[in-house]
Amino acid sequence: METVLSKSLMYVVELMSFGSGSVALSLLGKSDALFSLLDIHNPAVQLFAAQALSVVFEAKLFSDCQGGSVEDTTFWDTCLVPRVNELLKEIEAPDHPKQLNRRLGSILALGHISHGLTVAQKALSKQWAELGLQEVEATIERVNAVLIGRMRASSKIQAQSLVTSALCLAIGEVGKTTPMVDAIPVLKDMAKQSENAKVQEAAISSLSSIVLGDPEQTSDITEFFVSIAGAATKKQLDLHFRIGEALATMLGRFKCTLTGMSWVFPVDPVLVYGEQDTNANAVGIEILLEAITTTMTNSTNTQERQAAAIWIMSLARFCPGLPQLMPWLSKLHACLSRLLSDRNELTQEVSSQTLGLLYEMGDASLREDMMYSLIAMFGTRNVGKSRQQQQQQGERSNNTSAHQQVRNQIASDEPLLEQESLGQTPDGHTVNTTYKSILSLASDMQNPSLVYQFMQLATHTAMWNSRCGAAYGFARIIERAREAIQPYMKTIVPKLYRYTFDPSPQTQTAMKSIWHALLGTRAVDSGAQADKADSTATPQSGAGIVEQYWDQIMEECLTSMGQREWKVRESGCNALSGAIGGADSELAVPYLERIWQMSFRTLDDIKGSVREAGLKMCQSLANATVAWCTPHDEAKPSQEKQAQAVLKIVVPYLVDTGAVSDAEDVRNFSIGLLLKLSKSSGRYLSASVPIIVERLLESLSNMESQAANYMSFHAGTQGISPEDLESARLSAVKASPIMRGIEMVLEQLTPSSMAELVPKLQDIIRHGLGLPTRAGCARTVVILCVKKTELVKPFASALVKAISGSLTENSALQRQAWAAAIGYMAPMLTPAMFRNLLKHLEKVYFEKHEDDIRGVSGQVIEQLAQRCPERLCENTAGPGTASFVLYGCWDSNESTSKAFSSAWEEYKLGVGSGLVSDEESLTDLLQLPLKRLSDDSWTSRIQSARAIVEVAQMVERTARTMESPNSVSTKATRLLEGMAQATLPELIKASQGRLWPGKEHVLAALVKVCASCATLINRQMSAMDSDNEDSIQQLLRTVPQTVSTILLKEMTIGEISYRREATARFSAFVEAVPMEIYDKASGILIDTVRTGMVTVEKSASAMDVDTDEDGDDKSMKRPQQLLLVAVAIKALQTILPKDRSISVDEAAALSQVLCGVAETGVWNTRVASLECLTALFKHCNAVGTSDDSTSSASIQGLLDGMNVDATLGAIRTCATEGKYVSVRTAALNAVVAAFDTISAASGSSLGGSGRIEAWRAEARATVEMLAKDPVPGVADMARGVVRRWT
Repeated sequence: METVLSKSLMYVVELMSFGSGSVALSLLGKSDALFSLLDIHNPAVQLFAAQALSVVFEAKLFSDCQGGSVEDTTFWDTCLVPRVNELLKEIEAPDHPKQLNRRLGSILALGHISHGLTVAQKALSKQWAELGLQEVEATIERVNAVLIGRMRASSKIQAQSLVTSALCLAIGEVGKTTPMVDAIPVLKDMAKQSENAKVQEAAISSLSSIVLGDPEQTSDITEFFVSIAGAATKKQLDLHFRIGEALATMLGRFKCTLTGMSWVFPVDPVLVYGEQDTNANAVGIEILLEAITTTMTNSTNTQERQAAAIWIMSLARFCPGLPQLMPWLSKLHACLSRLLSDRNELTQEVSSQTLGLLYEMGDASLREDMMYSLIAMFGTRNVGKSRQQQQQQGERSNNTSAHQQVRNQIASDEPLLEQESLGQTPDGHTVNTTYKSILSLASDMQNPSLVYQFMQLATHTAMWNSRCGAAYGFARIIERAREAIQPYMKTIVPKLYRYTFDPSPQTQTAMKSIWHALLGTRAVDSGAQADKADSTATPQSGAGIVEQYWDQIMEECLTSMGQREWKVRESGCNALSGAIGGADSELAVPYLERIWQMSFRTLDDIKGSVREAGLKMCQSLANATVAWCTPHDEAKPSQEKQAQAVLKIVVPYLVDTGAVSDAEDVRNFSIGLLLKLSKSSGRYLSASVPIIVERLLESLSNMESQAANYMSFHAGTQGISPEDLESARLSAVKASPIMRGIEMVLEQLTPSSMAELVPKLQDIIRHGLGLPTRAGCARTVVILCVKKTELVKPFASALVKAISGSLTENSALQRQAWAAAIGYMAPMLTPAMFRNLLKHLEKVYFEKHEDDIRGVSGQVIEQLAQRCPERLCENTAGPGTASFVLYGCWDSNESTSKAFSSAWEEYKLGVGSGLVSDEESLTDLLQLPLKRLSDDSWTSRIQSARAIVEVAQMVERTARTMESPNSVSTKATRLLEGMAQATLPELIKASQGRLWPGKEHVLAALVKVCASCATLINRQMSAMDSDNEDSIQQLLRTVPQTVSTILLKEMTIGEISYRREATARFSAFVEAVPMEIYDKASGILIDTVRTGMVTVEKSASAMDVDTDEDGDDKSMKRPQQLLLVAVAIKALQTILPKDRSISVDEAAALSQVLCGVAETGVWNTRVASLECLTALFKHCNAVGTSDDSTSSASIQGLLDGMNVDATLGAIRTCATEGKYVSVRTAALNAVVAAFDTISAASGSSLGGSGRIEAWRAEARATVEMLAKDPVPGVADMARGVVRRWT
């Protein structure tokens, strides 16, 4: 609201000052409203209200006195004087904070009203008495005295700065028409010593106003201003400007524009001051300019030099065309020229601007003289002397004019300025004086009259803080010389455009002002964002200017980027960035390669700020390139052509130069731009896909974090396994933006570009360095297989061949990646290539001894089984097929075995029994296991044996399906005979000989094959010997004897675990192929049991000893011995005679061993011994002949030999076992078998019936005890036996 009010009052005052007195008189009735505005807390409102009152009262007085005197003084005596007295009371009243605004307004109103009334009185040229207004005169004198008095008092009180400032302004208004000599000392003191800037400025303004009303004070106050110039501080910059304005006002008087602007009365100032006093004060000007030229500009005080420049500028700006200044122009020009090299930036800027003002003030002759004097001052030879000096010395008579000398000197590339002519820069370095970059403009334009303008710019081209000062002056001159410059635009515009991007903000602003002045545009920055559609832009448009002078600007920027001076290089980068940002690709293509070359060069610059500018330049260029190469839905053929032209330059440069640069910043930027192009350029990139993919894959390793490289060497010390580290690195590759970029680029593949890409992929597969690169290559192949199947198919064999050679590298995860890639390409392979692949996998498996590397064959086989199981099942015979897969299933490495097992399951699902459906397929399947069965490696023998077991199981199942309910088919017989003939000789051979770790697997395979062929073996054993037997029949007939002999031998040698396995295999063999072997094997087995139990008892009685005499750990040996005992007892049970009765001695020996084990053994040996006793009692019970009495006697004899009492006691001991249910159950079965056998012997005539009854009673007691067992199952079984016996 107050802002609107202040503007309204300002317009009212202007209207009254420009209108007639009647306008002001129309507001006389509103004077009360104006007085009320003096109380508002707004200095502007108070000031304009005071001015309005002064104009109104001036117009009223001037109107009333038109007849000579005031006829009616009522208004003045009753209205004005009381009002003024009220205002005086306000300022004389005691200070009170709430009355501050009213007091300030009253002070301003008193000063302006006094001034306005005095203006009217002087304009009327009459004394107050003549006008009949003596009371008004007295009131005015009182006002003046009160103002001076109050000013003296308030100047001593720091807290009353606002009141003091208002008093100064009021006294200044009064002093414009009334001498105020008494106020001058106080005002001087405040102007010099006051610490309040507003008070100081008000005092200075008041002093200049007093000189306006009292010209005799000019010299005194001018000298005073000169004296206080050097006392200003750096923070008091405004002081020089205020003094400059004050000097212009008091010296120029009404020839000064400031004075005219402050005159608000509708009367001619000549009526008030007279003709003489409205003109400039020549004496004061002489005093001031003499001080400036002789003392101030040469002073060592920075503030004095600064004040001199500002004061000259004030005189030239506010007093243009002042005749008193003309004689001083040359001197002032020389002084200001020296100040162009001043260390103070403001001094330089003001000097440069003022030089332009002075140049405009002079006539043609003086301007020429200024030009040569400027050059002369900077130390050139004869050319630099002024025209007057040349005339005085007679040098103007030379044949070569001064103008021509300037041209020749510039054209010869000689420095126009002498060394050291500019002194030093603020940092103490000597200023460069050749300034070729700017002075060459004058030479190219062949116009020496422009040397003055260019020299202002050129003299400071090496100085940040002074070049901008020269530029301001240059801009002002060029504004008036634009038409003359037009022929030289091609020369000046490129350099000027570059300077508008200078590193210094001050210089940049200065150069933009030159650009504006020269080209008449405010759109410098639009040159960096030119509208492409504006092809008809005129020089009035920044975009049009850049396009119009595109070639020259490009040459200037590119050349500057290679200069020695870092500022030139930086400005060249910034300028090129601004120009290229919105340029059309058609303009950029001819320079594109050079632009990229220089941009990358600046990325590696020695100067940090140049590198930053280079990075911005590259980013701008990258954005432009992406914009140029982005397809549009409705793209014109010309646009596509331009995009292809850009990519044809950019992509090879980025790939061949940027991405392989030694500078890290260049590499990173190149890869980043390739990724952007991959994302945005679409179909335009089809021809560049191979080279981009190759470079991006290589960059995966180059751009990998250094932390990953460090961790690869220190993973162990950080507690990180190599596998985890590799996994993390591969995960980073998959998630890498580079990998995503590759995926996007591959979308643009065409058949022709695919043909170029495959050799590059092969080269990376074979020779690529770094895990990320190789992993990325494998992933790239997978992506191609998934998304570009038809394009990959013709090249699948070539890629698989390349990958096959890399399957054995050290990285496990990388091998897995290659395996996956092969799996994806396998369905595309030709049959021949697929077989070659399988053959290669078998070769890798057997030639590499490291388990993890050998496992890659299994990984590839697993991938084949997952991706193309049908292709795998088509190849059942030959290297790398079913036989190899079966063999690999039993690899000692769990992960490898699992991989092969997955493929084997696919074989079984796809082929099934066809793997062993005939002798030929069986032979193929057994080919590798049989071959490796005789290998020197124990691991290979074990694998072969386990594979043969698997084949035997398959053959057994297949033969079972071929059998009819009542007979064995011929086909099944041939299959079993084929297996027996192929495997038994090799297994028998492998089972013989020395003992080696894992031999038990061969024994297991031998027994399994025999068990599978048991029908044939049993049939051949029961057949009569014949001379016509073939080889298989002879083999089958001899197998039982041969195998049993081998097993019996193996049962007695080796470690406990091996003997246990051999014994178990012997038991299984006898069970599958029944034969009478008790007499040969029982002794070995009984000795094994006895020895084992003795060993166990010894180990139990010597628990304080940890190892036995062989050095084995007893804690591990005792359980193994017990297991051996249990297996040996099981074997004794199995080999009990089938076709004859066991002898009394054999029964006695066997029962004795079994009873001992039952009484002292652990649960498993007790169960085994009880089961064997059960079988022995049943065997005895089964002994009989046709004569019952003989049978009973035979049974009686066996029982006598078995020591039934001891046996029943051992069984009862086991029946009391409270921990193991299986032991009590076996005891129940044994006592029942014993009871049945004893009952069968009760009919013997040989006597001993009493003992038999005692045995039976003992058996019943044991059963009755078990009938009370806490386990319901055991108790129910026992009670059932009791009921049956009763």
